[in-house]
Amino acid sequence: MSCAPIFRRSASTRSPLRQRGFTLIELMVATTISLLLLAAMVGMYSNLSGSQREMEKMNGLIENGRFAMQVLGEDVIHAGFWGGYVPQFDDFTSIAVPGDVPTVVPNPCRQYTNWNSAYRIALVGIPVQSYDALPVGAGCVAPLVQRPGTDVLVVRHTDTCVPGDVNCDAAVAGKLYLQLTTCAAERNAGTATSGGASTITLGANASPTDGAYVGLMLRTVSGVGAGQNRVISAYDGATHVATVSTAWTTAPDNTTTYSFEYVLGTTVFPLHKKDCVGTGTPATLPVTAGAIADKRRFISDIYYISDIPHPDNPGQVIPTLVRTQLDLASGTIAHQAPVQLVEGIEGFRVELGVDNISKTGAAVDYTQAVNWADPDTKTTPTNRGDGASDVFVRCTTALPCTAAQLMDVVAVNLYVLSRSRDPTPGYTDTKSYCLGEPAADGSCPAANTIAAANDQYKRHVFRTSVRVTNTSGRRDTP
Repeated sequence: MSCAPIFRRSASTRSPLRQRGFTLIELMVATTISLLLLAAMVGMYSNLSGSQREMEKMNGLIENGRFAMQVLGEDVIHAGFWGGYVPQFDDFTSIAVPGDVPTVVPNPCRQYTNWNSAYRIALVGIPVQSYDALPVGAGCVAPLVQRPGTDVLVVRHTDTCVPGDVNCDAAVAGKLYLQLTTCAAERNAGTATSGGASTITLGANASPTDGAYVGLMLRTVSGVGAGQNRVISAYDGATHVATVSTAWTTAPDNTTTYSFEYVLGTTVFPLHKKDCVGTGTPATLPVTAGAIADKRRFISDIYYISDIPHPDNPGQVIPTLVRTQLDLASGTIAHQAPVQLVEGIEGFRVELGVDNISKTGAAVDYTQAVNWADPDTKTTPTNRGDGASDVFVRCTTALPCTAAQLMDVVAVNLYVLSRSRDPTPGYTDTKSYCLGEPAADGSCPAANTIAAANDQYKRHVFRTSVRVTNTSGRRDTP
C-alpha cells in the first residue's frame, strides 16, 4: 500500500501579514500640513486680490486725473475762437484807438435778457475767467454745491464747426449763435444821417425791414462819437432808426460812419459772406445778393468740483469734476444743471497767465492805437502784449481779477488733485500737496498748500500749462 506524498508550505508561500492604515497621529499630522498649505494658498490669493484692488484704485486715480486735465486743457485751447473775428483791441491791423476794451468782468450766471453792450463786449473780449467761489445768479440753473477750497474755471468760445457740417449738431431755433460778417458792404456799412442819446439813424440804404438788425454789434468808425461799440436792441425799417442797448458816451450825428461787426443772438442773422452784392455807389447796404454768413453756436462752460454722494456707501461722497454749459431749455438761455464729468477730483486750482508787458518792456496801453517800434515794417508793437505771460495770478474773492487782467490772459496753469474713489484699509495719507507755483526757494506757499487729510484715500497731483492760442497767437509778432 503506497502512501500519498506530504506537501509542506514553504516560508515564501505563507499568506501576507494583514495591511495596516495611518495611525491617528499620522492622520493629524497630515491634516495639519494640509491646513497649513491651504492657509498659505488662501493668504497668497487674498494678498494677490488686495494688490489687484489697489492697482485698480491707483490706475483709476491716475486715469481720472489725466482725463480731467485733458478735458480742461482741450477747452482752454479753444478759448477765444470766434470763427475769425478778432476784437479790435487785439487787432494789430487796426489804426484806431480800440473801442471794444472790456470794462466789466462778466458774471457767467447773468440772465441772457440782461446782456447789454458792455456785457457782450466783455464776453467776447474775456474768453477765460476763474474764481474761488462759484458765481451765482438766475442765469445758472440748479448749481451743485462747490467743494470748499477749490476753484472755478469759465471758458468761452464758439463751436469749431458750423451747424449742418459732419459731426456738428443742426441749428436749433432759439439757441445762441454768433454770426460774423465778411461782407465789405457790411463791414463799411455807411454814414448815419443823425443820432440821439440811445439811437442812430442809419443811412438811406439800410434795410427797410423792422427788426432786421436786432442783436447786431455796431461800431462807430469815424466822425462824431467814433470808437464806440453798441448792440442794436430795436430797429425801425421805415425810419432806419436803430436803438442801442446802452446809451452813447458821445451821440453820433450825420458825420458818423459805422460798421456791422457781428450778431450774438437767437433769432436774427442778417449778415453775409464776402460774395455779397450791395446797392448804391459805392456798394452799401442793404445787401441784395450773396450767401448768408455762417453762424456758430456760442459756448460757455463752467467747471468746478462738487461732492457727489457715493452710490454704494451711504454717508460717503466722491469729489467730482462737473461742468455746466450755456444752452436753451424751456425757452430760456441759461447755464444748465451741472453734468458729472470725472470722479475722484478732489482739488482744483487755476492760475491765469497775464500778458501786460510788451516785447519792448513797456506796459500795455489800450487808450492809444497800436504804436510800432518800426512803423515801416510794422514789427514789435510797443504798447501791446507779445503773447507771453508776464505774471501768473489766481483770482480770489479777496483779490478778484480785473477786466484789464482778464482780457490779457494768454495761458492757464491747471492743478488737479486726484483721489482714489474708495479708501484703502490700513493706509493713512499723511502727505500735504502743493497746488500752485512754488516760492522762489522751492517751498509751497501756504495759500497753495493742501494740508494732509490723514485718511485712507490715496492721492496724486497733476499739473499742466495750457496756452490760450487764439489770444496769444494774435500777439506773437516779430
